[in-house]
Amino acid sequence: MASALRAIVCTLGSLLHCAAQNDTVPATLNGLEGGSATSIPFGTSQPVRVQYIYDREELPWTGPRVITRLSMRADNTDPGITTFAQKGYIFLSLLLSTTYVGAGDSSADYLANYGTDAMVVLDNVPMMLPAQPATTGARVATIDFVLPQPWIFGMTPVRHNVPPPSNLLIELRIHSQPTGTYRIDNIGSCTSPPTQFGSLGPSCASNGIQLDLQPGTSLLAGSTFTWTIRDVVPNGPTMLFLATQQPQFLFGATTLPMPVPLFDAVDPMLPNAALTQLAPDLRYGAPDCWLNVQPDFSMFAIADATGVAALSVALPADRGLVGASVYAQAVGYSQTANPMQLVTSYGKQSTFCGPLGVARIYNFGSVTATSGQRSLGQGAVFEFH
Repeated sequence: MASALRAIVCTLGSLLHCAAQNDTVPATLNGLEGGSATSIPFGTSQPVRVQYIYDREELPWTGPRVITRLSMRADNTDPGITTFAQKGYIFLSLLLSTTYVGAGDSSADYLANYGTDAMVVLDNVPMMLPAQPATTGARVATIDFVLPQPWIFGMTPVRHNVPPPSNLLIELRIHSQPTGTYRIDNIGSCTSPPTQFGSLGPSCASNGIQLDLQPGTSLLAGSTFTWTIRDVVPNGPTMLFLATQQPQFLFGATTLPMPVPLFDAVDPMLPNAALTQLAPDLRYGAPDCWLNVQPDFSMFAIADATGVAALSVALPADRGLVGASVYAQAVGYSQTANPMQLVTSYGKQSTFCGPLGVARIYNFGSVTATSGQRSLGQGAVFEFH
């Protein structure tokens, strides 16, 4: 019966992805480490009920999808070092659901998040967690949940004039497990290494030392992000220029292609002639210093006695920012650097890497608990087959 049903389903080629697939949820973490690790649900000796909700934007498919197996990834926080011994036997149940509930409006009440097609696909089955040897990069997902019958995501009956549900819910109930450490790859945080851009010459320095702008490594909407400026004149003023885009020309002036030199090419002690058309008060140049950002706004700070200043911004909790970039440049005051008495840094571009549309609800101690602790932007990394 099951094979007949699958054969019928696979004839709907325009609707279902029936070809062999190995897709990662969240999709953006395909081949990438999730950014953090968690002992939920396997790194304890207690029963655990944990539910994950993934918004449709995080899925690598659209529309219905036949699922015969899903797999979790073990943590690999320290590549080449992190290992886990085999652990078992664990007795667990697995529930899958297509749901209207998204991560942002999810409830701490487990039942409130279910869709009408919620189904227990594994019921209190024994399982051995495989050993995880040292390896590089993101691990292969080897914690396998093989379904005795295929489950179809997105086949919930459609209501009149209401779009079908499109979010994914996964729930694990760990009925019992032995003591033992076993962490899984977790979305928790994300990495956004800055990219350097623009120009900076060796003469743009104060006493031979150039400004060093260091953005944070995780640009996450809804969090606080910090830029650190180093090698400022001790106790001296500094500014941070910030922009949401990098234009081709400064303020649209075709005579000022970005980046813009703050000096005259013929006589670097004099200002850029084209720039003085916009800022007539400029009288002196800053050799080798460049304006790499057209600022949308700026921030001011006084460096400490070691020449370090940190400036932070509270970011809006808007998932629509994911993939967008912020462009930054530091400018510092120096009486000894040049006649303009300022120095600049390279530009640094940071890209929003999260939060992803994921929620986790968990409870230690009982698989029959009706509610748990809810966390946004937290969740396991799965692969679907």
